[in-house]
Amino acid sequence: MITIMVILVSMAIAIYFGDWIKEVLPINLLFLLLFVQLVYVGIRWYVKGWRENRGYV
Repeated sequence: MITIMVILVSMAIAIYFGDWIKEVLPINLLFLLLFVQLVYVGIRWYVKGWRENRGYV
């Protein structure tokens, strides 16, 4: 459920601040959304492994 919320919030930010983001970062906004999602998945994967190795799960 949290993944869906992250996707929706990322899209809302990209849509609302799209013009400002394009002025500051000259990259494609779809690429930026994909990059944000990849970073989010990477962080979740790392934290899950960290917790499993320490016996928290």
